[in-house]
Amino acid sequence: MPQGVSVTTTETHAEPFEPAAVPRRGAILLVEDRDDVRQGLAQLLELHGHLVFEAANADEAFAHLESCTNGIALILLDLALPGCSGSEIRASQLANAQWSDIPAIIVSAYSPTDADGPALRPAAWFEKPFPVDQLLGEVRKYVE
Repeated sequence: MPQGVSVTTTETHAEPFEPAAVPRRGAILLVEDRDDVRQGLAQLLELHGHLVFEAANADEAFAHLESCTNGIALILLDLALPGCSGSEIRASQLANAQWSDIPAIIVSAYSPTDADGPALRPAAWFEKPFPVDQLLGEVRKYVE
């Protein structure tokens, strides 16, 4: 997987997610439409001991959220998806009382200023390509 240098951890004034004192138990929901990127990231996360649910689109993402309401500890979310965008997924997730406390790390080719940045309330923002060790470090803040 290519390694880049652009990583941005967002600091917003609109109710940002803060790392819990103790990372949450549960799975990671990985929402990415490109099979190679999604499968590569899932494999990397699984090699580091995480349970990963994969979704290629909004329908699959919502199906996982509905079936695992207490089991999703973190969402890794691409913004450029076919049909319903990652921004729309995040807005729906934040508007749902059962899912609103699940932090999301944006993993996208867009920069925080290109999209709805602060409105998405991301825990962190990684621009593709990114250093995987930095992503893993950020994931560990949120998931046991």
